[in-house]
Amino acid sequence: MASLIRKGGRKRGFIYVSTFFFLTCTLLASWFMWKQNQISSLQFIVYLNEREDKTVVAEEIDYSQLEQKIKSYLYRFSGTYGLYVEDLATGATLEINADKSFPAASVIKVPLILFLYSLAIDDRIDLDEEMVLEAGDIESGTGILKTEAVGTTYTLRQLAQYTIEYSDNSATNMLMRRLGRENFYFFLRLMGAEIIPLGPGKGNIMCARDAALYLKGVMALRELHPEYGQEVLQYLLNSKFDDRIPAGIPKGIQVANKIGTQVNVVNDAAIVLLNGKPYVIAILCSHIHEQEAVGAIAQISKLVFEYHRQYVPLDIFTEEEGISN
Repeated sequence: MASLIRKGGRKRGFIYVSTFFFLTCTLLASWFMWKQNQISSLQFIVYLNEREDKTVVAEEIDYSQLEQKIKSYLYRFSGTYGLYVEDLATGATLEINADKSFPAASVIKVPLILFLYSLAIDDRIDLDEEMVLEAGDIESGTGILKTEAVGTTYTLRQLAQYTIEYSDNSATNMLMRRLGRENFYFFLRLMGAEIIPLGPGKGNIMCARDAALYLKGVMALRELHPEYGQEVLQYLLNSKFDDRIPAGIPKGIQVANKIGTQVNVVNDAAIVLLNGKPYVIAILCSHIHEQEAVGAIAQISKLVFEYHRQYVPLDIFTEEEGISN
C-alpha cells in the first residue's frame, strides 16, 4: 500500500511539473507572438510594405560600363569587396557581391536607430526618456561615453545621436538594452533584410544590399515622419568619419554616411544627396589592409559619383567644388 501511495505521489508530481512547464511555454510563446505583432504593426513597417508595392520608374541608367570599370579597379587588391549602388530616382542598381555576407561592424547601428524612431512615431517610446549608463554598457573603441562616469543619465535621443555621429559603442549597448536584441532582429526581418546577425559573439553580419536597404529606410522614415526622418538623416550628415565614401564626393554635395571598422574589416554606407539624382551606395570589405581599403572605398565612391554626375544638369555645380582623393 505504501509503495502504491509513493508511486501515485510521484505520478501526480510529474503531472504537476509537466502542466506547469506546458503553461509556462504557452505563456512565453504568447508573449513572444504579442511582441512580434506589436513590431509588425509599426507604421514604419506598414509604410515600407506599401512603398514596395509601388511601381518603380523604368531604369534609365546603364551601369554596365561602370561595373566593369570598378571590377577592373578592384582586381589589383587583395581581400573581398561587396558593392551595392541604387539610383533612388529610377531604382536602377549596380551590384558586385551584393548578397555576400560580411562583418557588419558599426553599419548595423543605422537600423537600430530606425527601430528606435519607428517606435517613437507610434508613441511606444519617448525619445526624451532617460537611461542610466551602467558598467556593463561601457565598451572600448569608437565613441565618447566610454570615459563617462557610471550613473550618468542620457535621453534616448542623445544616445541615438552619439550612436550615429560618433559611432559610440557604449550608447549602442544602452539602446540595445532598452529595445531588446531579439526585437531588433525581428525588426530587421520585417524591413526585408536578407541576412540577420546571429547574436553577440556569433556573428554581426550583413550584405551590401542590406546596408543600402537601411539607408533607404532613412529616406522612407523622412517621407513618413519628416521631423524624425530629418533628425536621423542629420545624424548621418554629421558623422565624424568622412575618409571613405565622402572622400570621393565634391565638398558641395551632402553625404549622409555610416562607417564600420574592425580588424580586417572596413565598411561604409551612404546616401549621396546629389540634386535630382540622389543615390545610395554601400561598400563592405573584409580580409583587407585597412588603409588600402579606405583608399579603395574613396576611389570607388569617386567613380560612382562621376558616373551619376553625367545625368545631372551642370549648373548645380560650382567651380570651387572638387573631388578629394
